[in-house]
Amino acid sequence: MNLQEAYRCLDLSEDATDEEIEKQYMRWIRKQKADPSISLDDKTEAYTRIRNHRDYGPINENDTMKDKASHFFYYYKIHTVAAVILVGVLIMVGSTIYSNYQERQELAALPDANVEIMFYGSFLHPGLDEEAEEVVEETILALMPDWSRVDATLTYHSTDTENLLDVGAQQRSTVLLATERPDLYIFDEASFQTFVGSGMFEPLDEINDQVNEEVFASSHVYGVEEGESEEQLVGLKLDHHSLFDTIDINDDVTQIAAIRKDAVNKENALQLILTLQ
Repeated sequence: MNLQEAYRCLDLSEDATDEEIEKQYMRWIRKQKADPSISLDDKTEAYTRIRNHRDYGPINENDTMKDKASHFFYYYKIHTVAAVILVGVLIMVGSTIYSNYQERQELAALPDANVEIMFYGSFLHPGLDEEAEEVVEETILALMPDWSRVDATLTYHSTDTENLLDVGAQQRSTVLLATERPDLYIFDEASFQTFVGSGMFEPLDEINDQVNEEVFASSHVYGVEEGESEEQLVGLKLDHHSLFDTIDINDDVTQIAAIRKDAVNKENALQLILTLQ
């Protein structure tokens, strides 16, 4: 196959760029992988002829051994790289599956949580991590010595739309709020007011009709569910509590506790709120 025939075989003009040549040959390789009945012999010979001409200049048309060797090593390199990538992907997938399995096994061995709680708002800092969550969990267990396990999630949320970091945090926190199902929320006031009309919070006096007597009226937070007209006691302000004594937070932000309407541990959640008053 001469040089002109090689270009025609690959549907290329003789002034095609090196990038165009590579892309065109890779297209044929992908087609052959999708349909093994397709033969690449002519395409490979054409590609090798063009590459040798560009890399080494005019060569003897009968010098086919060099062409074949060049093709062999190029084709071998492509398949070797693809195999290495595939093995890497399989290792990563296998590792993830195994890690998830281990995590499920560890969770299954733990006692049921006495309460699951999500802290959500601008009183938190975006850098708080799992270590901070563990500190909060240990603090709650110290306050509630009869409990054996608490799950706490610290979710930073800000309404600032000018800071790109805050915009990213908003997206993450919104997803967490939509997918997680904790028993108890502790919001900043702005976030609480955003969700209070959704009907997601349980009226506290329906959990325990003594809550009005046990808690100072100044701590009560009322809300009206969308479509309703009657106010209900759905939150309690937490002005001073010890949960964040060892964690840096924004103390100037008011925190409001509310219990999820479909919470599993409503009584425990309310008990914790009253303990923090």
